[in-house]
Amino acid sequence: MHSYKNKTFLVFGTGAVGGYYGGLLVKAGYDVTFIARGKNYISLKEKGLTLIRDEKKENYKIKIFETPRELETFDYIFICVKSKDTLEAAKSIKENIGKDTTVVSFQNGVENEEIIASIIGKDKVIGGLVFVASKLIEPGTIKQAGYNGGLIGELNCKITPHIETLAAIMQDSGIDCKISKDINGDLWNKLVWNASFNPISVYTGKTVDEILMDPKLYKLTKDIMTEVRDVALAHGYNVRPDTVEFNLKRSKGFKGFKTSMLQDFEQGKQLELDELVGIVVKKAREKNMTVPNIEDLYNKVKQKITVKT
Repeated sequence: MHSYKNKTFLVFGTGAVGGYYGGLLVKAGYDVTFIARGKNYISLKEKGLTLIRDEKKENYKIKIFETPRELETFDYIFICVKSKDTLEAAKSIKENIGKDTTVVSFQNGVENEEIIASIIGKDKVIGGLVFVASKLIEPGTIKQAGYNGGLIGELNCKITPHIETLAAIMQDSGIDCKISKDINGDLWNKLVWNASFNPISVYTGKTVDEILMDPKLYKLTKDIMTEVRDVALAHGYNVRPDTVEFNLKRSKGFKGFKTSMLQDFEQGKQLELDELVGIVVKKAREKNMTVPNIEDLYNKVKQKITVKT
């Protein structure tokens, strides 16, 4: 594995996910450059990147920039921005892509890979899923607890030496990274979770475990998950048959966990509502399907955001 130490990485978006994955790569001895902006950029430049894992604090001096302009090409580029910023990110890394560069989307949603591929070519894009409970608790500081994993897959569903190398690097850095044989199906499996828990948490202000403990909200979560699954199947995505049960079961360990959308709402940030919830409504309409539960919740959350702003 140590023969991979010469690989170079660009992490575009140094938030809860990018900062966490990138920090573990730095800790393992890899050459990582980070992109951040605003207060986060200033803090990272002045104080370095701080990771808090299982109450243990570690700090790393890192290479940090506000833009990838004038930087070299990289072996791997991780895009870890909010979905609404995907197109802008893809355009801004064009000059950093060499002959053998691979771009990995570690984001929420099911359309990011397509957007990136439209700018840099499908053969250079790998899909990714993040299974990490991490939070940017202040600029430059990320706290993580519990399971620490990821899932990556080629868009053509092949298992190539290229993706095996990346999985090995992630494993070497302490990330339980597995290879997907059908990343599009797996992206929709995760959307089953995201399109239910995220908007419900914003509408109610509740954490994942509080949602599960409330019988009415538990039923609503299950009903929305079923709607998302049915839309995915109608479009030919191979979601796992037990995706609803699987997603409910894996959520039971998320004690006190606030979804990313609830965190954004509380901090007054823009929400990924269209990317995680509206997309299901849109895809349902394409197949003349009705998704009453998710559509109702989408409208309620949209109204709540409007009232707040």
